[in-house]
Amino acid sequence: MKSVTFSEIVRIRERPFFLRRPATWRQLFPWAVTVGFGLPLLMFVLHAIDPGTPLPYIVLPALAGGVLPVAMMGPGRFEMRTRFDSHYMIGTLDEALVSLGYRRMASDPERISYFRPQPWLRGREGSIEVAVQPHTLQVVGPVGSLRLLQQRIAC
Repeated sequence: MKSVTFSEIVRIRERPFFLRRPATWRQLFPWAVTVGFGLPLLMFVLHAIDPGTPLPYIVLPALAGGVLPVAMMGPGRFEMRTRFDSHYMIGTLDEALVSLGYRRMASDPERISYFRPQPWLRGREGSIEVAVQPHTLQVVGPVGSLRLLQQRIAC
C-alpha cells in the first residue's frame, strides 16, 4: 500500500476503563480476579519452582507483567493518510477489523464505530472509533488493538 501512510500511535490522556469508576461489578470482576488471585498465584508458582531465588526477583517482574495488559488497554489514536479519497480505504479497514474480531456497530458519512463482542466489555470499552475526513481516517481505540490493526493493514 504505497499510497497510504500511518502516523505513530499516540496515547490519549484519558483513563482506561478499568481505572474509571466501574458502572457494574461485572466490569471490575476480571481485573480484580487477575490482580487478586492471578498475580499471587504466579508468584507462588515461580517461588515453588526455584525456592532459592530472592523474592524481589519474582515479585517485581510479576507485578510489571500484571501492569502490561493495563497499558495495552489504554486509549490511543493514529491516522491513515491517503493521496486519494479516504472512503476507498474503509473496505480495507473493515476487513482488518473483522479479522481482529470487531464488528461494525454504527456508521454515518463522517464516523464509523466498531466493537468487539466480549462478555466482560461493555459500552465503549475496547471499541474503535473512526473519523472519516477527505484524505485521512483517524482511528481511536485501545493501543494494543491499534498496533494489531496497523500490522494487518500494512501487509
